[in-house]
Amino acid sequence: MRLKRMMAFALLMCLFTATALAADPTPTPPPLEITQEVLEPPALIRSVLDIAYSEWESVGGANLPDSNKYTKWRNNYKWGWCNGFITWCMLEAGVPMDDYDYFKEAAKSTADGFVPVEGVHYSKESSVGKLLPAFQMMNRTTMVPQPGYLLVYGASYSRYIHVGMVYDVQALGDGKYRITTIEGNMNHTVKMFIHDYDMNAADKEKNLSVVPEAEQTVEVARNLDYKIPQGTVGGKKHNFYVNCFLMPWVPGDSLNEATTPTPPAN
Repeated sequence: MRLKRMMAFALLMCLFTATALAADPTPTPPPLEITQEVLEPPALIRSVLDIAYSEWESVGGANLPDSNKYTKWRNNYKWGWCNGFITWCMLEAGVPMDDYDYFKEAAKSTADGFVPVEGVHYSKESSVGKLLPAFQMMNRTTMVPQPGYLLVYGASYSRYIHVGMVYDVQALGDGKYRITTIEGNMNHTVKMFIHDYDMNAADKEKNLSVVPEAEQTVEVARNLDYKIPQGTVGGKKHNFYVNCFLMPWVPGDSLNEATTPTPPAN
């Protein structure tokens, strides 16, 4: 049994990659279990995905203002709402969550700066700049996608500029995946993207690619695209890439299905 655990730990260390923002980063231990196999998410996360899909359908590619139903939970001001959309879906499903300030304070009392949580859990934030470090403090970042994970995009000019929800994952082998995301505040609407992702890409900034045209089985529309999102700086376009995935649930955690939903915020 001890040898089996040692072998499993070695495998986890090969598969797990954490992204650190701290000036003096502490090596991050791997989560409970990381696998390259695509798994069915817990029922609570499946509920979040169903809510996100329903919103994507109902919005139908219509332009939304910067202040909309997905921002009301924070305030009535106008702000970039990519993470606002995700948090709204999590709130609607009743996912247990704490905000960034909770994790920041709690981390001060731990020896390694990490605040482990069990079962399904999320950080209630409106900005990627706080969402990412909150999940880092939970020790829940990875380069392996699963349905219900959150995709943090980077570009050459910033390591975290946008976040989307991973709706579906298809394993293509050798660390390659076809990932479907649902994303708020993309071209002022809720949009679905389908991309090919290579977790072992030699150049991380090129780990996303366009699905071959012959394999694009869903028709492109205002609210669905296969193109790699881009940001523009100084008149030059920069492709997005996968910085990392955030894990509201961890494969192998026995408490995933036992997580008690919290009532949605009104």
